[in-house]
Amino acid sequence: MAVLATLASLTLLFLSAAAYGMWAMPEPAPTRHLSVRPSPLRDIPDVINLTVTETGIAAVFLSELRQYNFPANDLSSQSVELTRNGQPVPFYVTGSDEGQHLYFLAQAITSTLEAPAVYQLRLGRGQAMNQRSAPPTGPGQDQGTRQHLWEENRAFVAEAASADPWYGRLLLARRSVNIPLTGIQPAGGGNLQLQLWSNTEDEVYPDHHVQISLNGRNLLSWKWDGIRQQTISLTIPEDKLKRTDDNVLTISVPGDTGAAGEAIYLDWVQLFYEATLQVADTQFWFSSDAETVTIGNASDGLLVFEVSDPARPQVLTNIQHEQGRATFAGGGVESHYYALTPEQALRPLLTAVTLATPTLRQPDQGADYLVIYPDDPNFATALQPLVAYRRSQGMRVTAVPLSQIANEFGHGRAAAEAIRDFLAYATTHWQPPTLQYVLLAGDASYDRHNWLRGDNRNLIPTKEVYLPNSGYVSSDTWYVMFGDDLVPDIAIGRFPAQNATELRYMVAKTLAFEQDAADWQQEALFVADDEPFFDLYTQQLQANLEANHYRVYTLHMSQNEAIHHDIIGAITRGVGLVNYAGHGSAQGWGDEAVFQTTDADMLANNGRPAIFTTFTCNNGAFSDPQIDSLGEVLLAVENGGAVAVIAPSARSYQMSQAPLADRFYANLLEAQTIGEALTSAKMSAVNDPHLHDAIYMFHLLGDPALRINKP
Repeated sequence: MAVLATLASLTLLFLSAAAYGMWAMPEPAPTRHLSVRPSPLRDIPDVINLTVTETGIAAVFLSELRQYNFPANDLSSQSVELTRNGQPVPFYVTGSDEGQHLYFLAQAITSTLEAPAVYQLRLGRGQAMNQRSAPPTGPGQDQGTRQHLWEENRAFVAEAASADPWYGRLLLARRSVNIPLTGIQPAGGGNLQLQLWSNTEDEVYPDHHVQISLNGRNLLSWKWDGIRQQTISLTIPEDKLKRTDDNVLTISVPGDTGAAGEAIYLDWVQLFYEATLQVADTQFWFSSDAETVTIGNASDGLLVFEVSDPARPQVLTNIQHEQGRATFAGGGVESHYYALTPEQALRPLLTAVTLATPTLRQPDQGADYLVIYPDDPNFATALQPLVAYRRSQGMRVTAVPLSQIANEFGHGRAAAEAIRDFLAYATTHWQPPTLQYVLLAGDASYDRHNWLRGDNRNLIPTKEVYLPNSGYVSSDTWYVMFGDDLVPDIAIGRFPAQNATELRYMVAKTLAFEQDAADWQQEALFVADDEPFFDLYTQQLQANLEANHYRVYTLHMSQNEAIHHDIIGAITRGVGLVNYAGHGSAQGWGDEAVFQTTDADMLANNGRPAIFTTFTCNNGAFSDPQIDSLGEVLLAVENGGAVAVIAPSARSYQMSQAPLADRFYANLLEAQTIGEALTSAKMSAVNDPHLHDAIYMFHLLGDPALRINKP
């Protein structure tokens, strides 16, 4: 049991167990198109990216690398190097000729908010894994400690103050849930850990209570208070675990605290247990303090790796194989191992990478306007008219595929940090004048691993930022905050397109809006929800714009709630600006649903797309994997709807909405582009702590270089 106590501290380590080229032309060249590289299968790759989502021993085969034209003659440490984040990773090679296998310890990234881990294989001199000769020195002990992990990721709980906001089942009061501990055959007791998130609170103390039982026998009664994460750890006596694989853990919420109700999310369950060591259907991790260890049901090809120090794994050699048992000298106290047959190795996802030239790190590059787009030639084609137009305006334009940023700044990972590091580098090292505009040409999803199987793909990631008042919010502004002062240094916007057709619509509307200096663009529609605060704010904003020669139409729900068709009619007739002040949701305005995503089809093909500003809640929640926000739907309308939308990606508060709106509209009357107006508004909000959350969550869905035709 001493080993079990030590292993309890290892919980987080195991939770995860569960090319296109850059186009950058400093001088206008109207006939030059976004370059699309040939398929990597036709090139000789510089790097093979190995993406892993599980922790364990992984393998790649020389024969499969040949399919990607990888030019290595063999996989020895004299020929190839394996790295992660630029640091060498030790590996072990078996076999000969085309039958060579390269094994390494793959460590998955535990954060559910991050892109998967990527290892990179290239030609070079690598680091061979240490081989420890381990002939047995006596009779082997066939008992050790194994691990079982149960985890589900069903719900994204944005308000959870946890590094992992993805949770499993929701436990309500007076209900129980059974967790089958399948696939284990214990030979003793164990150590059990559970992690929960309590999502309700009440005046009574304590307001949460769970009961934990195993196979119908009570183990623990646990109480706590408030909305918070709770980790429970307990020892399971030897007589409580059945020696078969049908153990059932039951977690009950009896509802006896006196609280009005309880809602508790179950995050994960982890069990370290004593077991007989024998080869199973998949590779297995185990721990043993024995001087000599025996594994049953083992073939002669069994591989054993000691991973006590994950940075310095060792492959064990000279293992004794006899009568289906593998016996070897152990590593002593707190020794951890993986045992597997070659067929049980984890298989990474392979991607061939041919590095683009010139590289993004060349300081002679320069750009005023930068587009980051997905690795899809259809997206590149859809962007071409906008890129050509911006260049015709005299801008230095650079368009970069996400994969190039990932490979040059993320060591193969398409992580948010790689995008920000690239933008910071370009701002600091590229030729002046400094980069002014960044356009992210693709939608995002906070479901990085596609657990919900939503329709919305994560094409260009955003950053999930935790804010104490709002929880996790999707923030593109984070990409252009290079210091510690919350100041956005570049105007940034996003076309939240899921496909090339939507992107073409957004591009076409952007060009049409700028090139059509018609009178309707100097007209505005302001809609106010039915509360005095929203009426007053709308009246003040109306007076400000009318003083600057805009013609403003107003609709006040406090005077008439039946304004649904008035809104649609005014937008269809044509107005350059639409502002809504009031309560909102991801897909509409007001409790009365006076304007919703389902209304978007009626706005199509009027040829007069408007700039929408909704300083409310959630109208710009562009990263939801399953639903499209109002802002996204309006942008995806063909030849109508919205040309740009300024809206928040999460719930915001009145104390920040109106002040940021005032700053935006004041700057809009002075700025040349909508991106400048929003960025200047955020810069002026930095000194007001009440507006800090708004700086992160209010976004421009649209082209930040969109020019405004003012009276």
